[in-house]
Amino acid sequence: MDSASPNAHSSEFGGAQQSQPLLGRRDRQVVRLAVAFVGLSVIWGIAFNATALPFFPLVVVGGVVTGLVGFWVRRAPDEAEPGFAVTPRQAGIAVLAALVHFGIGHLLFAVAAQVVPALTATALEVYQRTDSMPVWGQLLLGAVLTAGLEEVFWRGAFTPMIAERVRPRLPTSFGTKRRGTAMVLVSTAGYALFHVATLKIALIAAAALGGLVWGTLLLLTRSVGVTIIAHVLWTSLMILFPPSLG
Repeated sequence: MDSASPNAHSSEFGGAQQSQPLLGRRDRQVVRLAVAFVGLSVIWGIAFNATALPFFPLVVVGGVVTGLVGFWVRRAPDEAEPGFAVTPRQAGIAVLAALVHFGIGHLLFAVAAQVVPALTATALEVYQRTDSMPVWGQLLLGAVLTAGLEEVFWRGAFTPMIAERVRPRLPTSFGTKRRGTAMVLVSTAGYALFHVATLKIALIAAAALGGLVWGTLLLLTRSVGVTIIAHVLWTSLMILFPPSLG
């Protein structure tokens, strides 16, 4: 008489139970997200603070790794994760959001810089390091490549997973809009916290505002493609028309 193996697969007739993995798929995603958050923080911290190293190659490496990690964390085919498809109307919304974001950001920067001089100082540091690359290179590598790939991780993986875990913990009295707002705020806090690794208050502030804008776009459109367009266009405008740093 055959003995039942402890690792035997369960059958359609109900035999031995299949051994359960140590971590479920969702738990593995959480671990992946945590590892990615810490690892990417180190990479971006080095990119913005290791002044002896070439800036743009490090930024490009950080962007590519961020995008690849985003796809790695997103691996959940049975869940309704936001896709990349964009309708013409959504593309128009993304462009409008980027223009408004750019204008409001410049206004807030001008006001806040009077109160917090470190904003101007740290922004100037970043722009000075980008001067080593011609403008076309900054647009291609800093905006199109890096900003676009960032969205794969932050709005394509991080935000949906955070939302999935925040939603059940919100009060039942919260309506749909308030739940959406709460999830955008929580994901934005994580996005801004990540930028603390850069030790640049200007980047932390920009991440806080950008997180609100791109998180809201994701909430409204359920399209990472929309947030990619908005992020790439905003970054391009910031390269071409930087805030006053005099």
